[in-house]
Amino acid sequence: MYMYSSKKLSLRSMKSLLYIGVILILAGTIFSSCANRKNMVYFQKGEMDSVVESAELYEMKFRKGDFLHIQVSGATPEAVAIFNPLTEGVRGNYTGAYVHDNPQTAGYIVDNEGFISFPILGKIQIAGKTKLEVERILLKELEGHIDMPVINIRLRNFKVSVLGDVSNPGTFTIASERITLPEALGIAGDLNITARRKNVLVIRETNGVKQQFRIDLTKNEIFNSPAYYLQQNDVVYVEPNQAKMNTSKYSPFYSVLISVSSLIITTVVLITSN
Repeated sequence: MYMYSSKKLSLRSMKSLLYIGVILILAGTIFSSCANRKNMVYFQKGEMDSVVESAELYEMKFRKGDFLHIQVSGATPEAVAIFNPLTEGVRGNYTGAYVHDNPQTAGYIVDNEGFISFPILGKIQIAGKTKLEVERILLKELEGHIDMPVINIRLRNFKVSVLGDVSNPGTFTIASERITLPEALGIAGDLNITARRKNVLVIRETNGVKQQFRIDLTKNEIFNSPAYYLQQNDVVYVEPNQAKMNTSKYSPFYSVLISVSSLIITTVVLITSN
């Protein structure tokens, strides 16, 4: 009787220990997966609120390799036709101009020296200038050729790439020619819950020189960053947190371990319950 009671007590103790172990494993998993608010919430309030007045002054500048559509209008349609060879069906051999049969993809490529070659006017420097500056240059040059000229310039290949731990990584063409880092992340479906919000990388190339900006999305200082407004061809990389990297590295092992552990626990529980 004593041996039977001891055996029964031992089985009960083992069963209790198994239950406790399961509870501890579940609790550890839950607590390890909990994220600190300071590591997750965007644009947290700093010591004091601030207004960044210079943000609205940002204006894109054209760069080498940009692909422009330039439309000239005026009081006399016949007079402006020669200045729209890429959209009027006229084909010419212009240095720095990209000619295509489809008007939707017709335009001018800024060459490696920063110029386009415009009909009649010749070479026009584009790189380093804003859209408004280029429009003023063309309007001044066209005054002797067209009455009441109007210039419409669009950048066709403004694109940014968002890579890493986001919902929808990829390269996105931006029609508005102006986009902020948060907007680009929004287009990519926002960061995954496992992404590192305090170390987002923006890679930018200007005149052959690559720059890197590290952005902390949890702080308001992002609004003062030179990478807050993205430039054409910027690359945004979102790094996964350490937990996700560990899970990715060991997930096959942990899957097998959990399965085996579950089988052992189930078997022991069934035996001790009899």
